[in-house]
Amino acid sequence: MALESIDGVRVPARDLSPFVIDIFKAAGADQPSAEAVAAAVVDASARAFDTHGVRLVPFYMRGLEGGRINSAPHLDITRKAPAVAHVDADDGFGHLASYRAIEEGCAIAAETGVAVVTVGRSSHHGATGCYTRTAATKGFAAIGMTHADSAVIPFGGTKAFFGTNPLSFAIPVAGEDPILLDMATSAIPFNRVQLRQATGTPLPEEVAIDKNGAFTTDPNAAVAVGPVGGARFGYKGSGLATMVDLLCSAFTGMAHGRALAAFGGPDFATPIPIGHFFIILSPALFQTLSLFDARIASFLADLRAQPGKDGRTVHAPGDIEKAEARRRLTEGLPIDRVTWAALSDFSTRFGVALPLTIS
Repeated sequence: MALESIDGVRVPARDLSPFVIDIFKAAGADQPSAEAVAAAVVDASARAFDTHGVRLVPFYMRGLEGGRINSAPHLDITRKAPAVAHVDADDGFGHLASYRAIEEGCAIAAETGVAVVTVGRSSHHGATGCYTRTAATKGFAAIGMTHADSAVIPFGGTKAFFGTNPLSFAIPVAGEDPILLDMATSAIPFNRVQLRQATGTPLPEEVAIDKNGAFTTDPNAAVAVGPVGGARFGYKGSGLATMVDLLCSAFTGMAHGRALAAFGGPDFATPIPIGHFFIILSPALFQTLSLFDARIASFLADLRAQPGKDGRTVHAPGDIEKAEARRRLTEGLPIDRVTWAALSDFSTRFGVALPLTIS
């Protein structure tokens, strides 16, 4: 993972979370919704997933204030089978519904060894890894995914069809934070395009598409992104995006990504119901925990000991983010200037004091 260079301010995570909770409550969100959004965006920023962190607060606020997002949803959880449950999110925040889905899935998996939990009538839930990681910190392995509005061209195409359709996998590791894979099935998430717009930095080659269907490095000219695998091997990303879209739409009753209205508006009054799909596994019911932990430790030691090219270090998924999270614990979370200006506006509008910055 290439970390973004962010010109802005740094804020302690412990101070940012209550601020986010307070502004969402001031805008009308109920306590559980405000807490869930704050937990997810601060967690993402703390672990260097800046594209899906605090910078999304203004986006979620537009949905809340516009009426797209239900400010006080009644989540309905239905057990469909011994190991299957469904969460009706009631057009509320996807963060709240996803945390509840993980909670339900872990309870089921503790009994059955495996659980599948679908979520319908939801909304954008930020970084999918927030939820799989939550399960892993409780001792469960988890796979999570969500679909979205179209922003990704299919392999061989010129117009957006798929959402960025992220896929995440987390597995517990004795004595350290979980292994965490959290990736878009597109070459980059479209939020990275928007972050590069805010930071004024160009995009990598062959990841973004302009209005003519050609690759561009100008974030302001990008209207879509390509699938994982790029110009030559993008059929892999298209295949993964198909899988995610079908699990999150057909299995939840939601429309597929291309049929969804644009997340970015201009209509922020009408709900855009989407689905999420989670699989939770209990290692203890597949293998003795001592042997499971030993196998994980052996794998990680072997992987990290592999020779690196040009003096580089071989990492397990999530290693770079873990190191950055430790640094940000003391140095604060970076917030770009565009996002900080928006947070300052919310502070003024709602009379909620901005958190102090770290010099």
